[in-house]
Amino acid sequence: MDSTQDASNFRKPECWNSVPVPERVAQRAAENIERQPDGCWISKYSIASHGYSQIGWQDAGERHVVLGHRAAWVFANGQVPLGMTIDHTCKVRRCVNPTHLRLLPNYENARRVDGEDWAMGFCKRGHANSHLKEYPRDGRMSRECSICRSERVARSNWKARHPGEPLPTRLTEVIK
Repeated sequence: MDSTQDASNFRKPECWNSVPVPERVAQRAAENIERQPDGCWISKYSIASHGYSQIGWQDAGERHVVLGHRAAWVFANGQVPLGMTIDHTCKVRRCVNPTHLRLLPNYENARRVDGEDWAMGFCKRGHANSHLKEYPRDGRMSRECSICRSERVARSNWKARHPGEPLPTRLTEVIK
């Protein structure tokens, strides 16, 4: 987030990507790289504390900073639509190779944690996204697969009522 943005934009996905990346910046991001044998293009730009490369520019006296892979995406595919984000299929944060990047809704990208991946349109256990529901969690709403949630609650209830006992077969067949 650059210093010119209101801090409240951080929690508003509809405001993300609201500053377009200029072509000159996108081109710099795609060219200032080190090609790796595995196909990754490692950005030579500075690395932020979260591990992603970043590239900055100034327009009309305002300073802007964007992640390197977002700028490289813009170079290859055009601006990132509002509410969307860029995901690394290679899971290398410094990679800016457009063939290793894909466009995802913010909520879908947030579900893909710890380097895990699964088929688009499904939860990590293979249930269709039509089972995604919103549930209150830690004082805010969170999306979760209703089938996985039911299984998790059943497992948790069993363990609370029967501490130290193994899960019965009827639960272990469903809950893996």
